[in-house]
Amino acid sequence: MTPPQAVILDLDDTLFDDTHCTRAGLRGLTRAHGLTCDPDDVFRRHAAHLRAIDPLLFRGELNAHGARVLRFTRLLTDLGVPGPDGEAATVTYRTAYRAAWTLLDGAAGVLHALRAAGVTTAILTNYVREVQVEKLAHFGLDTLVDAVLCIEDVPAPKPDARSYHAACAALSVAPAQAVMVGDSWTNDVAGARAAGLRAVWLSRTAAPAPEPGVPTVARLADLPAALGLVIA
Repeated sequence: MTPPQAVILDLDDTLFDDTHCTRAGLRGLTRAHGLTCDPDDVFRRHAAHLRAIDPLLFRGELNAHGARVLRFTRLLTDLGVPGPDGEAATVTYRTAYRAAWTLLDGAAGVLHALRAAGVTTAILTNYVREVQVEKLAHFGLDTLVDAVLCIEDVPAPKPDARSYHAACAALSVAPAQAVMVGDSWTNDVAGARAAGLRAVWLSRTAAPAPEPGVPTVARLADLPAALGLVIA
């Protein structure tokens, strides 16, 4: 790959280990209610409620807290808890979720490497600024990127082409000069390529790319090489 002028990165499950933290939050929630559920089933149910409620958040019909209250009210109802208290459930989940906050291996290192190589960087995430900026600041990643674009900052969420173009505009580069990096094939690879960017897929299971011609890395430490960058 010809080295890019800019790299745009997803946040959750690309730099920040959201899956780990979500599972920790759900364990705290089910334990608080005395539930002995299959953790994988709870995770799948939670993800389904998240997908159903996120559009309300994106349209501004709910704020982040209201979306959580609705999500956990629905989840606990789904798990058989009668008359669940969504407010209390939100506090329980968020306490366990935040206590488990962690970055994926190599997250800070790869941002330092990109900066050392003179590459400008942005975060492009399909979630609200209130939450995502807090995560970045908590780990000091906010000082290592040139722009942060959350759902409020773009005309539409990924994989809409306008989201990637907004990130390119924030970095003053053309789409062809930028590479999108992330763990979601739909949101971080296919959508970006359709918008005229190149992409690198972060596949931590080392699964092959669904389509040929897309560089794939299993570790963030391997990203600079996949981008064609030589780090001194």
